[in-house]
Amino acid sequence: MDKYFLVQIKRTDGVIEKGVVVKDNFDAAKQSYHAYLGAYAFGNDKDKDGNIKTDYVLVQILDSNGLGLKGETWEKKAAPEPEQEA
Repeated sequence: MDKYFLVQIKRTDGVIEKGVVVKDNFDAAKQSYHAYLGAYAFGNDKDKDGNIKTDYVLVQILDSNGLGLKGETWEKKAAPEPEQEA
């Protein structure tokens, strides 16, 4: 079987969503991989006030044998805590 599996996980407003998409070739899987990252990672998913909604994204491409061919995780960095005056 020559299929590719795109694993997609994201956390938006504290809710984790996940899914697996089946693709017929590696190029189609890569296109969807990059589209998912572009839509949700790197602070791209914002509400109407400009606040980042999705703060965690994991995407991975597996072949039909379960071998991980490509993968990436993005997580919004926590805001630094303000320094306290001594």
